[in-house]
Amino acid sequence: MAATLLAACTGPGEAGPDGTVPQPFAACTPFTGGVTTTAPAVTPEVTGSPAPDAASARPAVTSPSAIQGAVVPTTGNDGPIATLPTSAAPRTNGTASTSSAPTPRGRARVISLPELTLECMAGGDAVRLSTLRGPLVINLWASWCAPCRQELPAFQRLADSGRVPVLGVVTEDGRDAAAWLADELKVSLPSVYDRSGGLKAAVGENLLPLTLFVGADGRASVYRDVALTDQTLAQLVEHHFGRP
Repeated sequence: MAATLLAACTGPGEAGPDGTVPQPFAACTPFTGGVTTTAPAVTPEVTGSPAPDAASARPAVTSPSAIQGAVVPTTGNDGPIATLPTSAAPRTNGTASTSSAPTPRGRARVISLPELTLECMAGGDAVRLSTLRGPLVINLWASWCAPCRQELPAFQRLADSGRVPVLGVVTEDGRDAAAWLADELKVSLPSVYDRSGGLKAAVGENLLPLTLFVGADGRASVYRDVALTDQTLAQLVEHHFGRP
């Protein structure tokens, strides 16, 4: 009974009765020390995430933000962390899966990565964003963001495919909440921690998810639209990097 009551009081992303928080993320070694990121020449078949199936005792990650179309403030262990959208306005045809590559609303923007150093979720050396070079995909996400939950597995499968490196950025979220969600979705791609949302602010966007396609010169094309699928993400990778 005591365990049941404790579990019921455990908020989204907090540890269960045993106090154990999963650590699903891979090391950020390929992205530290100004190392140029390059994808392997061989293109293996896309498979499911290799991340281990972790604790079944993990409390469900639920919140009012799961309501489609809602824009509500969220809170974490450290107090209010963001005002979040949970869905983007639908495309004209009602779906993001089209025969051509999706395009962001408004004018496509290209930015330089900011002079910002972020801690790796797996520990070890921090990642200095301004030193990163492509081809590279950077995905900003949070556990409270419903579209992020929808598209994160596609980014993991892209990382597993070896076609292009993928770096996650946990944005305006708690470490534990992000770890629980990644564990639930079997997402293990290297991720850095941006509690204050510094990268999102530098990009000039207020909403998540947000994806950056970084070229060899370190400049990034900004994608902010509906949640990506395997198909639409592959189309954007081919569009930006010429990698089918």
